[in-house]
Amino acid sequence: MTRPAVRMCARCHRTTSHPVLVHEVHAATGPGFNVYACPECADHYPPMTDPLELPETPRRRSRLTLRVYKVNAQGAVTEDRGEVEVLTGGRTDPVPRTSSYPPCGCPRCRTQ
Repeated sequence: MTRPAVRMCARCHRTTSHPVLVHEVHAATGPGFNVYACPECADHYPPMTDPLELPETPRRRSRLTLRVYKVNAQGAVTEDRGEVEVLTGGRTDPVPRTSSYPPCGCPRCRTQ
């Protein structure tokens, strides 16, 4: 003989003989517990999610924005050459190569 399942609804706080599992609470230390609702209140809960499934994170591309200036000997800006934006994780236009001095010290420019 099995005992009938009688649980208290987490929403309306009435006891029900037809409980519906609406949430599983996992604890870091010790056992977790289940949350039940009556069939009428169960529709008000969102569907259960798998705790071992990682949420999808949007893939963001890394970005580097360089502002290029020409400066005179006194440190005043004489020319603003604009911005160069470098994106990673996809195809982008190559960084423009110039004959400016001192030359760029990045690994891509040093190898050529």
